[in-house]
Amino acid sequence: MLDGLAHLLFPAVCILCRKPLDKGEEHICAGCFDEFNPFPGAIAGGVMLQSTVRGHFDEQAVPSAAWSLYPYQSSGSLHEAMHSMKYGGLFPLGELFGKRLGELVRQNGDHATFDAIVPVPLHRLKRIERSYNQSEAIASGMAGVLRLPVATECLERCLYTGTQTGLGMEARRENMAGAFRPGRKRSPARVLLVDDVLTTGATMVAAAKALKTAGAVEVAFATIAVTEKEG
Repeated sequence: MLDGLAHLLFPAVCILCRKPLDKGEEHICAGCFDEFNPFPGAIAGGVMLQSTVRGHFDEQAVPSAAWSLYPYQSSGSLHEAMHSMKYGGLFPLGELFGKRLGELVRQNGDHATFDAIVPVPLHRLKRIERSYNQSEAIASGMAGVLRLPVATECLERCLYTGTQTGLGMEARRENMAGAFRPGRKRSPARVLLVDDVLTTGATMVAAAKALKTAGAVEVAFATIAVTEKEG
């Protein structure tokens, strides 16, 4: 958190390599962004996301459309940046990643058919712990690019769940069982559900199910990254 505060006060260097940022760069320099190794081709990330969900759930759980920027591993520069965003207080990184994800959706999908962007919510206690929801920051960055509203009141996280990191598939399912419910407002019909990283899809599948209970007809997925399979 202190590193994040220091960078917010003195944002003229890259958070990863500590080199001075060039004009137009924010928080991460172009060289470090290149090291994130984006998916080859515009649709590859979405295809991997759908394939990951299909490998763990039935076909009905697979989103009709999906987008993702990067393959994710639990080490390296992308991991460091995502960790800083999620736990280090560098919430502007969420908007920065969100802008890039929004550009991907705009260039490779009919974003005009969506009614709203819905960030995967945190439980209120976890939000207090972290001070903000990184998925909301990502959604905010996307909204500026896609000119779509961000809907935060149609989905609620009603269970305080532990971290999914290190859990197997069955444990992830159990961790997410009943974790979400419809919020105070009815869900828009066509929703773009947003989260930071998809590993098995357990979180987003559970959230999408609650959104459909709340009135959504279609729920597409968008994430910054999809965890690569080991081996």
